[in-house]
Amino acid sequence: MAAAALACGLAAVLLLAPAARAAQPGPVASATGAQATSLLGASPAPGSGGWYWPIGTEDFGGYAGFLDPRGENVHVAQDMHARKGSPVYAVGDGTVWISRADTGGYGPNGTLGGCIIIVHRTDAGEDFRALYGHVSKLLVKDGEAVTAGQTLAVVNGCDHLHFSIHPDEVYLGKNPYAGEVPKSWKDHGGFVDPVAYLRTHPRGASYSAPALPVVKIQTSVAPADFGAATGVAYWTETTGTAPGTYAVDLPGGQRRALAAGEAPPPFDAVRYAVNLLAAPAIGFAVRDRLPVLTLAAAPEAPAWGAAVRLAGSLTNAAAKPFLLAGVRLERLAGSAWKVVAAARTREDGGVGFAYTPTTRTVLRLSFLLPAKQPAAATYVAPKAPLVTVAPKVRLDVPAAPAAVALGAPAAITGTLVPRHAAGDGAVRLELQRLREGTWAAAKTVKATVSDAGVGSAYSASVSLSAAGGWRVRAVHPADAAHAATTSAWSTFTVK
Repeated sequence: MAAAALACGLAAVLLLAPAARAAQPGPVASATGAQATSLLGASPAPGSGGWYWPIGTEDFGGYAGFLDPRGENVHVAQDMHARKGSPVYAVGDGTVWISRADTGGYGPNGTLGGCIIIVHRTDAGEDFRALYGHVSKLLVKDGEAVTAGQTLAVVNGCDHLHFSIHPDEVYLGKNPYAGEVPKSWKDHGGFVDPVAYLRTHPRGASYSAPALPVVKIQTSVAPADFGAATGVAYWTETTGTAPGTYAVDLPGGQRRALAAGEAPPPFDAVRYAVNLLAAPAIGFAVRDRLPVLTLAAAPEAPAWGAAVRLAGSLTNAAAKPFLLAGVRLERLAGSAWKVVAAARTREDGGVGFAYTPTTRTVLRLSFLLPAKQPAAATYVAPKAPLVTVAPKVRLDVPAAPAAVALGAPAAITGTLVPRHAAGDGAVRLELQRLREGTWAAAKTVKATVSDAGVGSAYSASVSLSAAGGWRVRAVHPADAAHAATTSAWSTFTVK
């Protein structure tokens, strides 16, 4: 399929930027309310992170991907198979920077063709430029605002869309149309893998947060020294000559008077917003600004090569959900956190991910606070919940002779994936003997591990001094990288 893409003769490293183009416009706000609802209903299925796939599907037909070799150059886009005349959609809201039908190399067989570059903005407020190439019948102009899923053009005779992303506004060589760049450019001219970028940078959309939960506390007289910390509100009342200090549990509402000598903890003014009640009421109100963010993994020890299903939720302290809130799944790599994927919460505040670990991994979920929040819903970032997942190894059933001579050495072998260091300790063999119809533990031996290409081989020699039915299984104890793993049993007879 890559050859089909090459047939269009795209050699954009040689293209010249236009002599004069319109100044780059700033990004526009995402559609909200009823407008957003209608757009989502009429547009192609969104891709990961809330973006729309520019050809309406993530099946790219096996066409050339990011950094595919092109002689001395590398391809800096993802080609997406689509027949001539297929619609091309905007991946998100944005503003057209360049729209032209006469770009060299973007027509069939290297002729002039259509190219659109749009400035989009991520939920974190980062601008990037997306290039939609090999198009015709352009429907948008320079400076025009576009919305997510809007039809921009159609695919021309090249039968595929050339889609690239450039996060920086400065292009190396001053060429925003580059389709391939020299291999010697370490940063690939500023271009990034477009599919990976969209998966890890959620799209700005119609974020909706519940109002801050409020607890109103009625007091006998005007309260003094009032505030809250760790789910409890405190205040002082003076009746007569003796002041008293009180506490109320915010979730449950239970009140108590503080004992003599008992002092309230320092108040958390970041998490809690407090204010006096409006007259004629006497007391104060406490608003909790800290969301509740959860993350759970199932299973925490998946089979080798299997995915872990991660379920998260984002609500406020009153269990009211956040809608279309940006969240990011991250993994700990050394002392740094690396982005795995990003998504938006559902109507129930839930969000889901799939992750396939190859080693023991610590994962966390982060809430991406919008740059601007509604006045009634000014939340703070919650502590990111952590989960640890560790894959099991793939441990084949031990191979043993069907019949073993009494007292004679017998070789027991098997394979282990992934590759482990050679030596003893990674695998042990547990042997059981059948006695009066019941299997009973009889012997445990260490197996020797050796290299076997993509994995390892294990082997051990055993001598058994009792005749009858026997069985053996391989066990990989939990280690720093993998969960404990046990193979199925293999039976044999000692004669």
